Amino acid sequence: MTEKEYTSYFEQPEFKEILARYEAMTTNGEKSYFDPEQLTDIAEYYATRNREKDAEQVIEYALTMHPGSTDPLIFRARTYMLRGDLKTAYQVAQSIPDQSDREVTFLYAELMLNEERYAEAHKLLVDNLLANETSQHEYAFTVQDMVELYLDYNYAHEAVEFTQSVIDKAQSEGWKPRLQTALQALRADCLKNDGQFEAVSVELNKMLDEDPYNLDYWLNLGNAYNQINRFNDAIDALDYALAIDPDNLDAMFVKGHSYALLRNEEKALQLYRTCLEKGYDKALASYTCGVMEASLRLFSEAIPHLTYADTVYGDTSVYSFSICFNLAICYIETGDMKHAAEFYHRAYMLNPSDDGLFELLRRISKKE
Repeated sequence: MTEKEYTSYFEQPEFKEILARYEAMTTNGEKSYFDPEQLTDIAEYYATRNREKDAEQVIEYALTMHPGSTDPLIFRARTYMLRGDLKTAYQVAQSIPDQSDREVTFLYAELMLNEERYAEAHKLLVDNLLANETSQHEYAFTVQDMVELYLDYNYAHEAVEFTQSVIDKAQSEGWKPRLQTALQALRADCLKNDGQFEAVSVELNKMLDEDPYNLDYWLNLGNAYNQINRFNDAIDALDYALAIDPDNLDAMFVKGHSYALLRNEEKALQLYRTCLEKGYDKALASYTCGVMEASLRLFSEAIPHLTYADTVYGDTSVYSFSICFNLAICYIETGDMKHAAEFYHRAYMLNPSDDGLFELLRRISKKE
């Protein structure tokens, strides 16, 4: 599963019931059976929440109950890889009994990509998986998994070339139109990750000529237009998306971003607040609301939104500096110099070369 798919799965009642049973077992000793895939999912859940020790305990339990099982060993190998211990990661991978398993092949490819051995990883996947696919659907499914892996390791340009070669193959062999469209969408995603947003907009407009009611295409087109400073075109594209689904929060949020880039903070804030009220990603929506509120000098309203975002993101997010910087401004304006100094210091530690920090420090010093 991709990270997005895992996040979605973790919210499902099925997974919550499995997690509750496992935690009841570890806390109260209640007996329960888990297969190795379920235990690996629990470990993934803990890992996404920075609970590495808990994740390791789950994997240890999984391998005690199911010695040699593939999924837990893959998880363990990837854990060592992420720690930079590639030697042990390879040893764990080589200990997996079923070396022909599809996911084991992907594991070896990922280890190679981690060592910047793209050509070898690609050849491994093509020779051991792609060459053996007998149906158009399975071929396209494997291509998608390969591309997701390449994008994870910043091989977007290579992914663009690869998907184009597959599209050429599909066209020459007369694949089903649905699969050809899916491949075009996959290539557009690769172009986006490669920063070729003008090309993305061209591709999406072609796809919309064939499927004008595809909400995802309109949403992605809005994102692409924002990236190339065509903000009004982005708003038009997102309005089409909202005409298809008036309650689509992704479209509302991106449209809010378009207005923010146009410096129309009032309209941006209105859309961000709607997203927050209707259950969009709470941390992200809180952050964007807080930034807009700070820009509009609504400091008392901005502080709780930015504070919530800070509790979620901490100092590890791309938003962390902005959160700290804006909180420092808000506290200066509300007269709380103690908190202003605290967030100035954190902002400085995150990005000491930012041009705005000197003025921030001057304002704090003046008021103190």
